[in-house]
Amino acid sequence: MVHPRGALRRVHAADLRPGDHVCLLFASDEERTAVLRDVVRDGLEAQDKILYLADGGGDGLDRCDGRVEVVPLGEFLTGGGGLEPAALLGRLRRAAARSRAEGFRALRVAGDLSTVLRDGGDVHRLLRYEALLGAEFGSGRALAVCQYDVRRCDPAVLDAVGSAHSGHVEADPLVRTADLLVARVHRPPGLRLEGVVDASSHRQLRDALRSVAAVREDVRLEMSRVEFLDLGGLRLLMTFARARAARHRAVELSGLAPHLAQAITLIGWDRTPGLVLGGGLPLSRPFTVSSGGDPRAPIRPSGEVLKRRTG
Repeated sequence: MVHPRGALRRVHAADLRPGDHVCLLFASDEERTAVLRDVVRDGLEAQDKILYLADGGGDGLDRCDGRVEVVPLGEFLTGGGGLEPAALLGRLRRAAARSRAEGFRALRVAGDLSTVLRDGGDVHRLLRYEALLGAEFGSGRALAVCQYDVRRCDPAVLDAVGSAHSGHVEADPLVRTADLLVARVHRPPGLRLEGVVDASSHRQLRDALRSVAAVREDVRLEMSRVEFLDLGGLRLLMTFARARAARHRAVELSGLAPHLAQAITLIGWDRTPGLVLGGGLPLSRPFTVSSGGDPRAPIRPSGEVLKRRTG
């Protein structure tokens, strides 16, 4: 199945199901390792058989038990480095049938196919393989995670390859509750926040911020899907920015809702060392502090919240 450009849905590794055919377009070894670790761990917990197509070493997977099989990708390449779609698909078909016979839920295939595109590899053969794989695995006997290194692939080719998949897999969220999701992102490094931040989620947010505290680059917090953020949550973000400033690094709050950006500015927290307000929409809606207090006054405990004025 071919999907239009830009239509790829995000899929966390823990949400993968038999029949899924997704891609991992990674830009660093750290990003690839983080996602692959979750793909393998979640697969083992779901009682899947893991088949890893290795370009070189087995990325440590060859040290796992019999539930993980490492197969050299080179077995399915021509002398010129091109992919042999029929040979590889036949191998995966037999492995899927064997895994079901052995009592596994499904076969979970993962592998880095970037080497096929190295030095102008045959893109058409690769796309044919991806199309056949999607049709073969659509029955629910297996699932596939096809990895591509964006540093080694032409952007136009990546668009074509991405469109052959139903989604883009990400590492499992650092926080996932009924109200809040916090996920690690890598381009640029940082976190994506979605949902509601209130007193009940301060501890989880603090732990998530600690997970990127040692990042050596500037950090971006993507907040365009944050529906609600209380003053205690804002205070955590300002504390994090000051800590980053001490290491000569910045924290960008990207995609802020207008009322949140205005609140930060009027309180004076926009001058917090290390903080960059970026990607926010134009400030057009007034805000209030729910206690009715002056935003320039000392901030009281985190039960107070920022909200849009509705009256």
